[in-house]
Amino acid sequence: MHFQYHSIILVFSILLQTIFVDAARKCTDVMTDFTKGHEGWTELSGSKQGWSFTSQGLKMDLIPPKDPQPSKDKSEGGLPYNKNTSPSSPSFQYKDLVQYGRITFELKTAKAAGAITAAILMAPGKDEIDFEMLGGEPGKVQTNYFYGKNIVYGVNGGNHDVEDTTAGFHKYTIDWNAERIIYLFDGKVIRTVERKDTCKRAVCEYPTEASHVQVGIWDASKPASTAEWAKGPIDWKKYKNKPISAIIKSVKIECNSK
Repeated sequence: MHFQYHSIILVFSILLQTIFVDAARKCTDVMTDFTKGHEGWTELSGSKQGWSFTSQGLKMDLIPPKDPQPSKDKSEGGLPYNKNTSPSSPSFQYKDLVQYGRITFELKTAKAAGAITAAILMAPGKDEIDFEMLGGEPGKVQTNYFYGKNIVYGVNGGNHDVEDTTAGFHKYTIDWNAERIIYLFDGKVIRTVERKDTCKRAVCEYPTEASHVQVGIWDASKPASTAEWAKGPIDWKKYKNKPISAIIKSVKIECNSK
């Protein structure tokens, strides 16, 4: 009887875990028009500052720091950076996880060297697939992916010539399944990553985890090495100490668990 009782508890516990995992992984096709609202989306920091709704969509702002304190890092060969970055870096996340599918972000990116606009799939285990748009390189878009169990930097990225991402709205699409990732800009393929090309010693370092859909803007003005990558730091005087903005017009999530 004692054994039977604990067996029932164990089975019930496993069932609950299964239900929880299934619920967490559930994905439903959805189109969010940010000119009408942001149902299902949450600002990750919980902050109410640095974002607002406009007729064009959800505007995300980098608010200028009170004193950026532009400096140079002697340990990095005198590379410039700002000691103080923006107090706001709004980033929004959708409530459901996606494991394979087609996600399209319609964005107008931030126009400032040192400001980064990002469209990301981020898994709890740190698998990641992303677009990053550098304000200092408005005619390019960077693509990248990371395998959470072995994160390496400067290896899996790509840099692609596109139209000026700051001049108007463009569509950034991640088409992801178990065998490949396709990155598209305004419907045109700019990069394809094949799972088979990521395999080493029988381990394929390819993102497969169910992931959160995220979009945001951040100030890459420090450390100095990051500011250099971002073509920064942000020169706040150039922008008259006014907010630097990106706008999310829409995000379309099309699920595909096959």
